[in-house]
Amino acid sequence: MSNERSADAKGISRRALVQSAAVVALGLAAAKSRGQHPMPDPMHLAEETKKEKIRRALLAGPASITREAAVIEMDREGHTTVLRPGTNDWVCMVGNQNIIGWTDMCIDPMGMIWWQDLLARKPKPTNSAPGLIYMLNGATQRSFTDPFDTTSPPIPIGPHWMVIWPFDAKASGLGTVMRDGGTMVMFAGTPYAHLHICGSPWDGKEYQPGDRGIWTMQYERP
Repeated sequence: MSNERSADAKGISRRALVQSAAVVALGLAAAKSRGQHPMPDPMHLAEETKKEKIRRALLAGPASITREAAVIEMDREGHTTVLRPGTNDWVCMVGNQNIIGWTDMCIDPMGMIWWQDLLARKPKPTNSAPGLIYMLNGATQRSFTDPFDTTSPPIPIGPHWMVIWPFDAKASGLGTVMRDGGTMVMFAGTPYAHLHICGSPWDGKEYQPGDRGIWTMQYERP
């Protein structure tokens, strides 16, 4: 009797499985006919997300640099995941628009040392030569005076690039207040002071032999 029940149960289980599969197939067909699509494949979705991250990170720097740069993701502890290997010394990092101060950037080796020192909140950076960082997708950050500020309201910043070296604002005659164009010394008076240049390095027109200069007038307070 128990064997018969077992056989019946197996038969019912097989019939139920076939019926369930048929219902799922009919449901997918109906969804397709209504213009709906089945759930995307997780592997495909992950690959498309990775491609988009790489695409955006590469927009943060000049093409001559990003063409052969590595692309990575980095967390707050400095742990990295390589999304694309590179063949030059540059690294483009994927940002997170939901985190203030965590922007897309392309960075050279000296700039990377400076950036990691900043993340580690070291008293001063340890790069031994000037570095370069491009943030041509723009950014947000908490402060332009305190490199370790985590509580002030976010400041929107347009496309810019940075020369990572301790510039002296007074000696250079440069401003220390955030601006939407031109150059200022960010984090002035701190060990993390650096030259902050708003705009793209390719703003303006190139000179060609025979071009004439056109000067524009500007008002200025006395």
